[in-house]
Amino acid sequence: MGVEVVVMMFAAVVIGGLGSIPGTVVGALIVGFVRSLAVHYWPEVEVFSIYAVMAIVLALRPQGLFSGVELRKI
Repeated sequence: MGVEVVVMMFAAVVIGGLGSIPGTVVGALIVGFVRSLAVHYWPEVEVFSIYAVMAIVLALRPQGLFSGVELRKI
């Protein structure tokens, strides 16, 4: 049980963007929604669904959904 919670919270933080509290909240909602859909419709891929969402978000937006603006050093 403990490892699953750590994996879900890590996914929520990565999806939302590191350092963004509102992003983490939205990421947790996304993880919970996707996990509940996976448990209801296809229980065998419950944990994989979280990784799949995390991979899709990282592929499309590597800094997360709600990451802050970072200054570039030239």
